[in-house]
Amino acid sequence: MPPHRRREDLIRTALGLFARYSPEEITPEHIAEAADVSRALVYRYFPNMAELRTAALRSAVDELSPLLTPPTHLGTLDQLRTSLRAFIDFTDHYAPAYVALLRSGSKAATESATSVIDEVRSQVLRLLLERSGIETPSPLLVLTLRCWISTVESALLIWLEERTMPKDELEEWLLDQLVAMVGASGVGPEETHALRAAVGEDT
Repeated sequence: MPPHRRREDLIRTALGLFARYSPEEITPEHIAEAADVSRALVYRYFPNMAELRTAALRSAVDELSPLLTPPTHLGTLDQLRTSLRAFIDFTDHYAPAYVALLRSGSKAATESATSVIDEVRSQVLRLLLERSGIETPSPLLVLTLRCWISTVESALLIWLEERTMPKDELEEWLLDQLVAMVGASGVGPEETHALRAAVGEDT
């Protein structure tokens, strides 16, 4: 197998394991056994598990990124719902890894991993602003949207561990939170009207 294909295969193997187990539990031996290769070969491509975890996270984010960009022919609320559903499904699929990455003090929550996760946060913020039609957002609006993104992350951490409601109810609750946070944010009337019209057009 060519080197680049072998590396991709090891990353896919790691992602498969991370969908079932926390990255902190996975060792090079687990990767080698699942990929049917030697432990030495795993180390040849990834000298340590931190590098492999970061490479796997990068691959997963590259998979997620287009899913977060909804079709433009949908209404704004449906676009948001589509993106949110894609993110919930993604975190549900990689639940053990997502919980480990977002948990404070986790070995998986490295500086490199945080940098990759920040890219996703920036993409979501950018999409929210672009699809709402607000070209020059106020600092207060940006802060409000960033807080909502944090709310989504925190709610998913709780939901993934407790499963206290169906997935579709979680989705609608998070959309309601966005509408409520925008309404209570204290941003200017034009921004409030634009965002409430966008995210609350069906409410």
